Amino acid sequence: MSDGIMIIGAGVAGINCALNAAKYGIKVYLVDDTPSIGGMMARLDKTFPTNDCSICIEAPQMYEVDNNPNIEILTNTEVRKVSKANGVFKVRVVKKAKFIDEEKCTGCRACMEACPVSVPDEMDGKIGGMRKLIYMPFPQAVPNKAVLDPDCRYGKKRSEGACVGGCVVDCSQCRECPIALCVAACRKEGKDAVRLWQANKNMDLEVKSIVVATGITDAKPPRGLHGYDIYDNVITNMQFERLMNAGGPTAGQIIRPSDKKHARKIAWIQCAGRGLDHGTPYCSKVCCMIAAKQVIITKEHDPSVKTTIYYNDLKAYGKGFWGFYQKAREHGVVYVRARPYDVFEIPGSRNLVIRYEDLDTGELRKDEVELLVLSTGLMPSDRNERLGKILKIPIDKLGYFKEKDPFFSPLETEVPGIYLCGGATGPIDISESVVQATAASMKAILHGTPMLGA
Repeated sequence: MSDGIMIIGAGVAGINCALNAAKYGIKVYLVDDTPSIGGMMARLDKTFPTNDCSICIEAPQMYEVDNNPNIEILTNTEVRKVSKANGVFKVRVVKKAKFIDEEKCTGCRACMEACPVSVPDEMDGKIGGMRKLIYMPFPQAVPNKAVLDPDCRYGKKRSEGACVGGCVVDCSQCRECPIALCVAACRKEGKDAVRLWQANKNMDLEVKSIVVATGITDAKPPRGLHGYDIYDNVITNMQFERLMNAGGPTAGQIIRPSDKKHARKIAWIQCAGRGLDHGTPYCSKVCCMIAAKQVIITKEHDPSVKTTIYYNDLKAYGKGFWGFYQKAREHGVVYVRARPYDVFEIPGSRNLVIRYEDLDTGELRKDEVELLVLSTGLMPSDRNERLGKILKIPIDKLGYFKEKDPFFSPLETEVPGIYLCGGATGPIDISESVVQATAASMKAILHGTPMLGA
């Protein structure tokens, strides 16, 4: 019988779950369907309520995972089939091709410098972030290896100037590419790590338990919500987070997408899209503190910047959260209890006018700002529905996985041996995710143990 466990999702919850299990000598398969572990936390600037550097906290953990002999990292990997027999889960996973020999790649970036095509980054495109067709997800990525965009490999970027895709011979037959600039650059460095003929790889694994840590994602506002996708200077709180980040597309400069000028008047609209048929139907718990963090850091960047937060209710449920809100006010942040109902752009200046009802006075007011940030909340991973069917565990009407009993069987599912943690259960902050990860790892370790396991 296998004593190993599988963790699906390698964000902060999955990483901490893996590290805790590995301390007990357990074999851990850490699976993620993206090219790097780290999840959303790796792309944040700071964490609340301490405003500590996010990647400074997580990068050492990512490094520890990568160097732990008990943990096998499987990135770019999807779970395709799970069956259970005699107390063992048999799992079929597919490791999708990165078109890179990870044993040979040293992350020298010569291939990226040679690539002739840049495309908008999936996360940072609206605020000017670009990446090459061969790229690393972010500077501290683990594994710290390049990955080739499949659209480049299969010729879909040829019209944009890509050098790959115009050959009449398939890469799997040739293996001596005279066309691809990334291949030539890599060979010039003596690595020969680019593998355009690399194929997906099926792997069959056996484990005694599974932890689902699929995490959360930021809600994407519908076109037109408070001018989003109509006016360039309306962005989401996650996009603003990337603006603040020294590792982001603007190197930490808080500038407007429309003209790259430093924004001097910035406003946040809380609960943006909440309650709409096409929006977030619940409170995401953390948005108020995210906004407080962002205004504090903005003020630390430049105390002269005028910051306003339009809110309905204030959620400050965790340790130190109320004090964090008070700290924001001490920095001169203006909180307005309001219901914004219209946003329009001023021609020429590209500034934005926000019209709203002041909920304390009942008066209709309007303010002019240079940059508008929408706090859109958190949503479940879009892989939950498919994964729920594969694992045979139910998801709720919101898209999160259901616990067997939140009070008497927390983090457990209807299937013995499958556990949950972090954003797989609902909107959650980083500290809660880590606590749940530790608990879920212990449940996974003890599963099947006589007198102890569930």
